[in-house]
Amino acid sequence: MLEQSLPFPSLREIAAHFGFKHTTARFHLKALERKGYIKQREQRVSDYFLPDRLLHSSDEFLLVAKISAGTPMPVFDESSESFSVNHEFFGGGDICGIRVSGDSMSGDSIADGDIAMIRFQHSADKGDILAVRIEDEITLKRVNLIGDIAQLIPSNPDYAVKEVSAQSLQIIGKLVGVIRKT
Repeated sequence: MLEQSLPFPSLREIAAHFGFKHTTARFHLKALERKGYIKQREQRVSDYFLPDRLLHSSDEFLLVAKISAGTPMPVFDESSESFSVNHEFFGGGDICGIRVSGDSMSGDSIADGDIAMIRFQHSADKGDILAVRIEDEITLKRVNLIGDIAQLIPSNPDYAVKEVSAQSLQIIGKLVGVIRKT
């Protein structure tokens, strides 16, 4: 069986959920399709499905994004990598692997090229390292809220704290582990 008949969200639903523009959502879907992470049955956006190999490999993580440990950057990564690790190793839950770009979190032993394991969640505790979205860009930082201002705090002293509107910031998830290839 190569298809799964789970309902796939519409392009409009995807754009609204992530706060993207319609064209940005379409770009991401097409990129995911080129990489083999999703397939399209017909020419309608809502007719996508997950390939069978992805539905049955609970220990496989897909690298579908690059996250900046520096200046926030566009979300999508054009690589087509995946790897297998037991989800329970990272505490379970809905987890993805995101390639780190930059060295602003090197004080926490997170280096350029590492894979940040992110558990999807919308809340955080003080001191958590978070994947956060600011408009169409994401970054990996600690976050400190002061009124209407969110401070994005790097752990590398060579980088300055960046302040953004708290309203423009969305928590994607919490860092639960780092994988480094040596």
